[in-house]
Amino acid sequence: MTQISFYTLPSAAPEQRLHFICRLTDKAYSLGYRVHIHTESNEQAKTLDDLLWQFKATSFIPHRLSGEKADAEEAVTVGTELPTKQGGVLINLTSQACQAHDKYARINEIISADDVSLERGRKHYRFYKSQGYQVETFKL
Repeated sequence: MTQISFYTLPSAAPEQRLHFICRLTDKAYSLGYRVHIHTESNEQAKTLDDLLWQFKATSFIPHRLSGEKADAEEAVTVGTELPTKQGGVLINLTSQACQAHDKYARINEIISADDVSLERGRKHYRFYKSQGYQVETFKL
């Protein structure tokens, strides 16, 4: 069964959220998971794409924007569409809970300390609970 985790950040600062997403991606990738970061917009995807290349000098996360042509499938993708090859870890940054929740080993929801993000998180939490999942929450 899919493991659902919510990470509540202590701040509403966008850069803190982006850095946490990169750290979470780095951890999942280092454990051998395929990762897709599901973004709300192409601009958000591009921002994360740029940040993943440079966020930590001691790590390398090979990735690509979803929809780009590539000779080999990357272990990490970033974009507004779910990849055709699902599985592994989904980091959901969208306003909707993941409807393909049964296609992933893990789904991670990142919640900032602002009213919009908190309300979105509550809505996603209720959705996953209604689907029968045990949901983990982590206050950072």
